[in-house]
Amino acid sequence: MNKNHLVLVAAVFLIIASGVGYYLTETGLTLATGNTTIVDMADRNLTVPSPITKVLSTSPTATVIVYMVAPETLLAFNYETTTEEQKYMSGPYKGLPSVGGWYGAQSGSYEQFISMDPQVVLESVAVSNSTSSSTHAATTSTLNERQRKFGSIPVVAVDDNSNIITVNPSIEFIGKLLGKEEQAKKLTDYNTRIQKEVTDVVSTIPDSEKVTVYYAEGSTGLQTEPSGSVHGQLIDLCGGKNVADVQLQGGTGKTEVSMEQVLKWDPEVIITTEPTFYKGIYGNSSWSSVSAVKNKRVYLSPQSPFKWFDRPTGANMIMGIPWVAKILYPDKFQNLSLVNEVKNFYSEFYHYDLSDDEVKKILEESGMDSSMIN
Repeated sequence: MNKNHLVLVAAVFLIIASGVGYYLTETGLTLATGNTTIVDMADRNLTVPSPITKVLSTSPTATVIVYMVAPETLLAFNYETTTEEQKYMSGPYKGLPSVGGWYGAQSGSYEQFISMDPQVVLESVAVSNSTSSSTHAATTSTLNERQRKFGSIPVVAVDDNSNIITVNPSIEFIGKLLGKEEQAKKLTDYNTRIQKEVTDVVSTIPDSEKVTVYYAEGSTGLQTEPSGSVHGQLIDLCGGKNVADVQLQGGTGKTEVSMEQVLKWDPEVIITTEPTFYKGIYGNSSWSSVSAVKNKRVYLSPQSPFKWFDRPTGANMIMGIPWVAKILYPDKFQNLSLVNEVKNFYSEFYHYDLSDDEVKKILEESGMDSSMIN
Protein backbone atom coordinates (compact mmCIF):
# COMPACT_ATOMS: atom_id res chain seq x y z
CA MET A 1 0.00 0.00 0.00
CA ASN A 2 1.48 3.35 -1.04
CA LYS A 3 1.74 6.49 1.07
CA ASN A 4 -1.40 8.10 -0.39
CA HIS A 5 -3.46 5.03 0.38
CA LEU A 6 -2.19 5.04 3.97
CA VAL A 7 -3.15 8.68 4.41
CA LEU A 8 -6.62 7.98 2.99
CA VAL A 9 -7.17 4.97 5.28
CA ALA A 10 -6.02 6.98 8.28
CA ALA A 11 -8.36 9.83 7.40
CA VAL A 12 -11.35 7.49 7.02
CA PHE A 13 -10.48 5.82 10.31
CA LEU A 14 -10.36 9.16 12.13
CA ILE A 15 -13.71 10.23 10.66
CA ILE A 16 -15.33 6.97 11.84
CA ALA A 17 -13.70 7.26 15.25
CA SER A 18 -14.79 10.84 15.73
CA GLY A 19 -18.32 9.89 14.74
CA VAL A 20 -18.56 7.45 17.64
CA GLY A 21 -16.94 9.83 20.09
CA TYR A 22 -13.22 8.92 19.98
CA TYR A 23 -10.09 10.74 18.98
CA LEU A 24 -6.50 9.66 18.36
CA THR A 25 -3.73 10.64 20.76
CA GLU A 26 -0.07 9.69 21.00
CA THR A 27 -1.08 6.84 23.34
CA GLY A 28 -3.90 5.50 21.20
CA LEU A 29 -7.66 5.84 20.73
CA THR A 30 -9.31 7.80 23.57
CA LEU A 31 -12.91 8.67 24.43
CA ALA A 32 -13.62 12.19 23.28
CA THR A 33 -14.96 14.90 25.54
CA GLY A 34 -17.65 17.24 24.36
CA ASN A 35 -21.15 18.39 25.15
CA THR A 36 -24.55 16.79 25.09
CA THR A 37 -28.09 18.07 25.49
CA ILE A 38 -30.25 16.67 28.28
CA VAL A 39 -33.67 17.32 29.77
CA ASP A 40 -33.40 17.60 33.56
CA MET A 41 -36.08 16.64 36.07
CA ALA A 42 -37.62 20.12 35.91
CA ASP A 43 -38.11 19.60 32.13
CA ARG A 44 -35.38 22.11 31.28
CA ASN A 45 -33.18 21.62 28.20
CA LEU A 46 -29.53 21.91 29.20
CA THR A 47 -26.16 21.44 27.58
CA VAL A 48 -23.76 19.54 29.81
CA PRO A 49 -20.24 18.13 29.38
CA SER A 50 -19.88 14.54 28.23
CA PRO A 51 -18.66 12.50 29.96
CA ILE A 52 -19.24 14.08 33.39
CA THR A 53 -16.40 13.32 35.80
CA LYS A 54 -16.69 16.10 38.41
CA VAL A 55 -19.92 16.66 40.35
CA LEU A 56 -21.16 18.73 43.26
CA SER A 57 -24.64 18.78 44.75
CA THR A 58 -26.31 21.51 46.76
CA SER A 59 -27.86 19.03 49.23
CA PRO A 60 -26.95 15.70 50.88
CA THR A 61 -29.84 13.79 49.31
CA ALA A 62 -28.42 14.00 45.79
CA THR A 63 -24.84 13.78 47.08
CA VAL A 64 -25.57 10.38 48.65
CA ILE A 65 -26.96 9.05 45.36
CA VAL A 66 -23.84 10.22 43.51
CA TYR A 67 -21.72 8.47 46.17
CA MET A 68 -23.70 5.28 45.61
CA VAL A 69 -23.71 5.19 41.82
CA ALA A 70 -20.59 7.12 40.76
CA PRO A 71 -18.39 7.93 43.79
CA GLU A 72 -15.34 8.69 41.65
CA THR A 73 -17.12 11.77 40.28
CA LEU A 74 -17.96 13.32 43.67
CA LEU A 75 -15.83 16.32 44.63
CA ALA A 76 -17.19 17.03 48.12
CA PHE A 77 -19.83 16.29 50.75
CA ASN A 78 -22.23 18.93 52.06
CA TYR A 79 -21.06 18.65 55.66
CA GLU A 80 -17.96 17.64 57.58
CA THR A 81 -18.01 13.87 57.99
CA THR A 82 -17.15 12.58 61.46
CA THR A 83 -14.69 9.85 62.38
CA GLU A 84 -17.66 7.60 63.08
CA GLU A 85 -19.16 8.28 59.64
CA GLN A 86 -15.82 7.56 57.99
CA LYS A 87 -15.42 4.18 59.73
CA TYR A 88 -16.86 2.19 56.81
CA MET A 89 -16.02 4.67 54.06
CA SER A 90 -13.52 3.61 51.41
CA GLY A 91 -10.14 5.34 51.60
CA PRO A 92 -10.42 7.69 48.60
CA TYR A 93 -13.59 9.25 49.98
CA LYS A 94 -12.57 9.82 53.59
CA GLY A 95 -10.62 12.88 52.53
CA LEU A 96 -13.39 14.58 50.58
CA PRO A 97 -13.93 18.15 51.83
CA SER A 98 -17.19 19.78 52.88
CA VAL A 99 -18.59 22.32 50.45
CA GLY A 100 -21.78 23.18 52.36
CA GLY A 101 -25.01 23.57 50.46
CA TRP A 102 -28.52 24.95 50.36
CA TYR A 103 -30.81 22.72 52.37
CA GLY A 104 -31.60 22.77 56.13
CA ALA A 105 -28.19 24.21 56.99
CA GLN A 106 -28.10 26.86 54.21
CA SER A 107 -24.31 26.84 54.44
CA GLY A 108 -23.40 27.05 50.78
CA SER A 109 -20.88 29.42 49.27
CA TYR A 110 -21.03 30.00 45.52
CA GLU A 111 -17.38 30.98 45.51
CA GLN A 112 -16.36 27.73 47.18
CA PHE A 113 -18.47 25.63 44.81
CA ILE A 114 -17.03 27.38 41.76
CA SER A 115 -13.46 27.07 43.05
CA MET A 116 -13.78 23.28 43.02
CA ASP A 117 -14.40 23.40 39.26
CA PRO A 118 -17.39 21.05 38.97
CA GLN A 119 -18.69 20.23 35.50
CA VAL A 120 -22.28 20.24 36.81
CA VAL A 121 -24.05 21.18 40.04
CA LEU A 122 -27.07 19.10 41.07
CA GLU A 123 -29.94 21.01 42.67
CA SER A 124 -32.68 19.09 44.52
CA VAL A 125 -36.07 20.68 43.90
CA ALA A 126 -39.65 19.64 44.61
CA VAL A 127 -40.51 18.85 41.01
CA SER A 128 -43.02 16.04 41.60
CA ASN A 129 -44.81 18.10 44.25
CA SER A 130 -44.98 21.28 42.16
CA THR A 131 -48.73 21.02 41.63
CA SER A 132 -49.47 24.62 42.57
CA SER A 133 -48.43 27.57 40.45
CA SER A 134 -46.73 29.22 43.43
CA THR A 135 -44.60 26.12 44.15
CA HIS A 136 -43.67 25.82 40.49
CA ALA A 137 -42.74 29.50 40.39
CA ALA A 138 -40.58 29.12 43.52
CA THR A 139 -38.82 26.10 41.97
CA THR A 140 -38.15 27.98 38.74
CA SER A 141 -36.95 31.02 40.67
CA THR A 142 -34.51 28.91 42.71
CA LEU A 143 -33.08 27.23 39.62
CA ASN A 144 -32.71 30.55 37.81
CA GLU A 145 -30.95 32.11 40.80
CA ARG A 146 -28.57 29.17 41.13
CA GLN A 147 -27.74 29.28 37.42
CA ARG A 148 -27.14 33.01 37.52
CA LYS A 149 -24.73 32.63 40.44
CA PHE A 150 -22.94 29.60 38.97
CA GLY A 151 -22.49 31.22 35.58
CA SER A 152 -21.38 28.76 32.91
CA ILE A 153 -21.55 25.70 35.20
CA PRO A 154 -24.79 23.86 34.34
CA VAL A 155 -27.24 23.58 37.25
CA VAL A 156 -29.14 20.31 36.80
CA ALA A 157 -32.49 19.92 38.57
CA VAL A 158 -33.06 16.61 40.37
CA ASP A 159 -36.44 15.83 41.89
CA ASP A 160 -36.33 16.13 45.68
CA ASN A 161 -35.36 12.59 46.62
CA SER A 162 -36.10 12.52 50.34
CA ASN A 163 -39.01 10.09 50.14
CA ILE A 164 -37.79 6.52 50.01
CA ILE A 165 -40.93 5.36 48.20
CA THR A 166 -40.49 7.82 45.32
CA VAL A 167 -36.70 8.11 45.16
CA ASN A 168 -36.13 5.64 42.30
CA PRO A 169 -36.66 8.10 39.40
CA SER A 170 -34.03 10.42 40.89
CA ILE A 171 -31.57 7.53 41.20
CA GLU A 172 -32.26 6.55 37.58
CA PHE A 173 -31.82 10.14 36.38
CA ILE A 174 -28.49 10.63 38.16
CA GLY A 175 -27.30 7.24 36.92
CA LYS A 176 -28.11 8.18 33.33
CA LEU A 177 -26.56 11.64 33.70
CA LEU A 178 -23.28 10.16 34.93
CA GLY A 179 -23.22 7.17 32.59
CA LYS A 180 -23.90 4.70 35.40
CA GLU A 181 -27.28 3.31 34.38
CA GLU A 182 -26.41 -0.26 35.37
CA GLN A 183 -25.29 0.72 38.87
CA ALA A 184 -28.39 2.89 39.31
CA LYS A 185 -30.61 0.00 38.26
CA LYS A 186 -29.00 -2.25 40.86
CA LEU A 187 -29.89 0.31 43.52
CA THR A 188 -33.47 0.85 42.37
CA ASP A 189 -34.01 -2.91 42.05
CA TYR A 190 -32.76 -3.37 45.60
CA ASN A 191 -35.02 -0.61 46.90
CA THR A 192 -38.04 -2.08 45.13
CA ARG A 193 -37.31 -5.61 46.33
CA ILE A 194 -36.68 -4.81 49.99
CA GLN A 195 -39.70 -2.53 50.20
CA LYS A 196 -41.94 -5.25 48.79
CA GLU A 197 -40.52 -7.93 51.10
CA VAL A 198 -41.18 -5.75 54.13
CA THR A 199 -44.56 -4.30 53.15
CA ASP A 200 -45.91 -7.72 52.12
CA VAL A 201 -45.40 -8.83 55.73
CA VAL A 202 -46.43 -5.70 57.65
CA SER A 203 -49.56 -5.20 55.53
CA THR A 204 -50.98 -8.31 57.22
CA ILE A 205 -50.52 -6.95 60.76
CA PRO A 206 -53.76 -5.64 62.29
CA ASP A 207 -53.59 -2.08 63.55
CA SER A 208 -54.25 -3.28 67.08
CA GLU A 209 -51.09 -5.42 66.97
CA LYS A 210 -48.71 -2.85 65.52
CA VAL A 211 -45.70 -1.89 67.63
CA THR A 212 -45.75 1.64 69.05
CA VAL A 213 -42.63 3.66 68.27
CA TYR A 214 -41.10 6.95 69.38
CA TYR A 215 -38.38 8.65 67.32
CA ALA A 216 -36.07 10.40 69.80
CA GLU A 217 -34.13 13.34 68.37
CA GLY A 218 -31.65 15.68 69.98
CA SER A 219 -29.19 14.95 72.78
CA THR A 220 -32.04 14.73 75.33
CA GLY A 221 -34.38 12.73 73.10
CA LEU A 222 -37.11 15.32 73.55
CA GLN A 223 -37.54 16.27 69.93
CA THR A 224 -39.46 14.09 67.51
CA GLU A 225 -41.42 13.64 64.29
CA PRO A 226 -45.05 12.57 63.84
CA SER A 227 -46.40 10.03 61.37
CA GLY A 228 -46.17 11.43 57.85
CA SER A 229 -42.88 13.23 58.43
CA VAL A 230 -40.19 12.42 55.89
CA HIS A 231 -37.75 12.20 58.81
CA GLY A 232 -39.66 9.35 60.45
CA GLN A 233 -40.90 7.70 57.27
CA LEU A 234 -39.33 4.31 57.97
CA ILE A 235 -41.60 3.87 61.01
CA ASP A 236 -44.64 4.21 58.75
CA LEU A 237 -43.18 2.10 55.94
CA CYS A 238 -42.19 -0.75 58.25
CA GLY A 239 -45.53 -1.00 60.00
CA GLY A 240 -44.81 0.84 63.23
CA LYS A 241 -47.35 3.05 64.98
CA ASN A 242 -45.72 6.42 65.56
CA VAL A 243 -46.88 7.63 68.99
CA ALA A 244 -45.91 11.28 68.51
CA ASP A 245 -49.17 13.20 68.69
CA VAL A 246 -47.72 16.48 67.45
CA GLN A 247 -48.26 18.69 64.44
CA LEU A 248 -46.34 17.88 61.30
CA GLN A 249 -43.74 20.55 60.60
CA GLY A 250 -41.97 21.37 57.39
CA GLY A 251 -38.31 22.15 56.95
CA THR A 252 -35.98 20.51 59.43
CA GLY A 253 -38.75 19.16 61.66
CA LYS A 254 -37.68 18.32 65.22
CA THR A 255 -40.79 19.20 67.24
CA GLU A 256 -40.07 19.84 70.91
CA VAL A 257 -41.94 17.58 73.35
CA SER A 258 -41.95 17.08 77.11
CA MET A 259 -40.96 14.09 79.19
CA GLU A 260 -44.55 13.96 80.42
CA GLN A 261 -45.77 13.47 76.85
CA VAL A 262 -43.32 10.65 76.22
CA LEU A 263 -44.35 8.94 79.47
CA LYS A 264 -47.99 9.22 78.42
CA TRP A 265 -47.27 7.77 74.97
CA ASP A 266 -45.19 4.95 76.56
CA PRO A 267 -43.72 3.57 73.32
CA GLU A 268 -42.72 -0.08 73.00
CA VAL A 269 -39.73 0.85 70.82
CA ILE A 270 -37.53 3.94 70.69
CA ILE A 271 -35.37 4.71 67.64
CA THR A 272 -32.73 7.43 67.66
CA THR A 273 -29.90 8.71 65.49
CA GLU A 274 -28.22 10.46 68.45
CA PRO A 275 -25.30 8.50 70.00
CA THR A 276 -25.20 10.78 73.07
CA PHE A 277 -28.84 10.14 73.88
CA TYR A 278 -28.51 6.41 73.24
CA LYS A 279 -25.49 6.01 75.50
CA GLY A 280 -27.24 7.66 78.42
CA ILE A 281 -30.83 6.48 78.20
CA TYR A 282 -30.54 3.25 80.21
CA GLY A 283 -28.97 5.14 83.11
CA ASN A 284 -31.44 8.03 83.01
CA SER A 285 -34.11 7.70 85.70
CA SER A 286 -36.47 10.01 83.78
CA TRP A 287 -36.80 7.37 81.07
CA SER A 288 -36.68 4.24 83.22
CA SER A 289 -40.45 3.66 83.35
CA VAL A 290 -40.92 3.84 79.56
CA SER A 291 -41.73 0.38 78.16
CA ALA A 292 -39.04 0.57 75.48
CA VAL A 293 -36.39 1.25 78.12
CA LYS A 294 -37.65 -1.37 80.57
CA ASN A 295 -37.64 -4.01 77.83
CA LYS A 296 -34.30 -2.96 76.31
CA ARG A 297 -35.87 -1.97 72.99
CA VAL A 298 -34.02 1.27 72.31
CA TYR A 299 -32.10 1.33 69.02
CA LEU A 300 -29.44 3.61 67.55
CA SER A 301 -29.32 4.04 63.79
CA PRO A 302 -25.96 2.92 62.37
CA GLN A 303 -24.00 6.00 61.34
CA SER A 304 -21.40 5.01 58.75
CA PRO A 305 -20.99 6.16 56.06
CA PHE A 306 -24.53 7.65 56.24
CA LYS A 307 -27.25 7.16 58.82
CA TRP A 308 -29.66 4.37 58.00
CA PHE A 309 -32.71 6.05 59.51
CA ASP A 310 -32.63 9.80 58.91
CA ARG A 311 -30.55 12.96 58.37
CA PRO A 312 -29.90 12.90 55.58
CA THR A 313 -33.15 11.62 54.20
CA GLY A 314 -32.96 9.81 50.91
CA ALA A 315 -31.33 6.76 49.36
CA ASN A 316 -29.19 6.04 52.45
CA MET A 317 -32.43 5.09 54.23
CA ILE A 318 -32.88 2.10 51.89
CA MET A 319 -30.54 0.12 54.16
CA GLY A 320 -32.69 1.17 57.10
CA ILE A 321 -35.78 -0.61 55.75
CA PRO A 322 -34.78 -4.19 56.72
CA TRP A 323 -33.15 -2.91 59.94
CA VAL A 324 -36.32 -1.16 61.15
CA ALA A 325 -38.52 -4.08 60.08
CA LYS A 326 -36.31 -6.47 62.05
CA ILE A 327 -36.26 -4.41 65.26
CA LEU A 328 -40.01 -3.83 65.18
CA TYR A 329 -41.07 -7.37 64.28
CA PRO A 330 -38.17 -9.81 64.86
CA ASP A 331 -40.50 -12.82 64.94
CA LYS A 332 -42.10 -11.96 61.61
CA PHE A 333 -38.75 -11.39 59.89
CA GLN A 334 -36.79 -14.40 61.14
CA ASN A 335 -35.94 -15.36 57.56
CA LEU A 336 -34.58 -11.92 56.73
CA SER A 337 -30.79 -12.19 56.99
CA LEU A 338 -29.51 -8.76 58.00
CA VAL A 339 -25.91 -9.94 57.86
CA ASN A 340 -26.27 -10.81 54.17
CA GLU A 341 -28.33 -7.72 53.38
CA VAL A 342 -25.83 -5.36 55.01
CA LYS A 343 -22.76 -7.01 53.49
CA ASN A 344 -24.22 -6.94 50.00
CA PHE A 345 -25.52 -3.38 50.29
CA TYR A 346 -22.21 -2.00 51.55
CA SER A 347 -20.25 -3.82 48.87
CA GLU A 348 -22.51 -2.74 46.02
CA PHE A 349 -23.42 0.80 47.04
CA TYR A 350 -20.99 1.98 49.71
CA HIS A 351 -17.95 0.45 47.97
CA TYR A 352 -16.73 -1.18 51.18
CA ASP A 353 -16.40 -4.91 51.83
CA LEU A 354 -17.47 -5.65 55.40
CA SER A 355 -16.34 -8.74 57.24
CA ASP A 356 -18.91 -10.82 59.16
CA ASP A 357 -17.47 -9.45 62.40
CA GLU A 358 -17.85 -5.87 61.19
CA VAL A 359 -21.48 -6.47 60.23
CA LYS A 360 -22.24 -8.01 63.61
CA LYS A 361 -20.54 -5.10 65.35
CA ILE A 362 -22.66 -2.60 63.40
CA LEU A 363 -25.85 -4.42 64.35
CA GLU A 364 -24.90 -5.03 67.98
CA GLU A 365 -23.93 -1.37 68.45
CA SER A 366 -27.37 -0.43 67.09
CA GLY A 367 -28.95 -2.22 70.05
CA MET A 368 -29.93 -5.48 68.41
CA ASP A 369 -29.51 -8.62 70.49
CA SER A 370 -28.01 -11.83 69.14
CA SER A 371 -31.41 -13.39 68.40
CA MET A 372 -32.06 -10.70 65.76
CA ILE A 373 -28.70 -11.03 64.02
CA ASN A 374 -28.58 -13.76 61.41
